[in-house]
Amino acid sequence: MPAGRGSECEDCTWEKSFNRRVRIHVEEFENAITRERFSEFCQWLREQMGSHKAALKLKNYLPFFSFLDAHCLGLPSYVALLDHFSAEGLRRMQTPMLWLKTRYGVEADGVLRKEHSDKRRIEEILGSVPAGVGADTLAGYRAYLLTKQGDGSTTIRSVRLSLRAAKSVLAAASSAFDTLPKQKAVTAYLAQTPGQRAAAQGFISYLNRTRSLNLKAEVSERAIARAKNHKLEAALYSMYTAGGEGEAFERTWIKTSLILLHGVPSVNKKSLSYSPFSVQGKAGFNVVLKAKVYWVPGPTYRPSFMSESTAPT
Repeated sequence: MPAGRGSECEDCTWEKSFNRRVRIHVEEFENAITRERFSEFCQWLREQMGSHKAALKLKNYLPFFSFLDAHCLGLPSYVALLDHFSAEGLRRMQTPMLWLKTRYGVEADGVLRKEHSDKRRIEEILGSVPAGVGADTLAGYRAYLLTKQGDGSTTIRSVRLSLRAAKSVLAAASSAFDTLPKQKAVTAYLAQTPGQRAAAQGFISYLNRTRSLNLKAEVSERAIARAKNHKLEAALYSMYTAGGEGEAFERTWIKTSLILLHGVPSVNKKSLSYSPFSVQGKAGFNVVLKAKVYWVPGPTYRPSFMSESTAPT
């Protein structure tokens, strides 16, 4: 027996503590069937993780059994659990969900969980836009997309992705979401995020049909390249003005510089090899990438393209 324990070992202490907490918490439930299920869960929990860990974690699961107490006529379905806790909430209730599966055969449904997550994110997208033109337009677009989902021509995930792109198009027109986009805003958005063209095209077509607009979901490769370069320049300017240091900072600087100054399509900043090297008195780095050597200026040198206009807007 360890010193200071008296006549009781640590395991016995935690078992008494666990049993005491069970007796206290079980009285929080109104219905006898819930108290019975909670007691059953507690014994199962102790078998799974021991008295010590079970005693410490028991309180975390009380909201789960409070919900069961409200459905005392029978065990709730997985859909009901999703509606109450959400997919994120059920992830925090994995232990009682495992008990439900083991004891009562209540199975989690991965498809339903993903659908529920998509629906929640859709509501978050709509809720993040203030009342007005933007919110009304998004609501109408959602109604249209849900009609397509109803006839099987699209999925709830596609609805979410389309609404996210639609919100971004509206934000490109006005951060206050108080106006419909004009061609200039649409072109600028597509140039900056060319990968979103397919998702945004449906919304642009919807605007043309319902708001009598004549927007085009087209952007030139030259405009895309120009927007990409501006983004890279802004990133370098931000790092330059921040004056960071250390290997992680240097690797990020070098990666961005290689893409901008040498047109390297992709760079794994963790695997590249580099060393300090000055050229004509300008500090920089020699970089070895795929058997080729490149030189890039260091973060203490201000390249000619860096100006106040390069700063992020």
